[in-house]
Amino acid sequence: MATLEQLEARQKQIQMQIQKKKRALAAEERKARNHALMVAGGLLMQHAPGGDWKRVDWDRLAEWIGRYGYKISECEAEELPMADAAKRLRSWEHKK
Repeated sequence: MATLEQLEARQKQIQMQIQKKKRALAAEERKARNHALMVAGGLLMQHAPGGDWKRVDWDRLAEWIGRYGYKISECEAEELPMADAAKRLRSWEHKK
């Protein structure tokens, strides 16, 4: 039978593993979200004047999004777990 010290050491080891896994999952989530933001930004910028982000009037763009951004909700799809949502996005990218 394990001693109290051995059990406490094992508990600490498991807690460290849980923390490490949580950090890895958070990093994976950030990476997928950042990718989605880049794709969404690319969709916007392909309609920029001359396709050039350097010619965008950011105040006017923010105003336009503020006025018409509600239309984005018309694009809603079913919410998926992060990994499946990332697959859906990459599948869409490959179709293009």
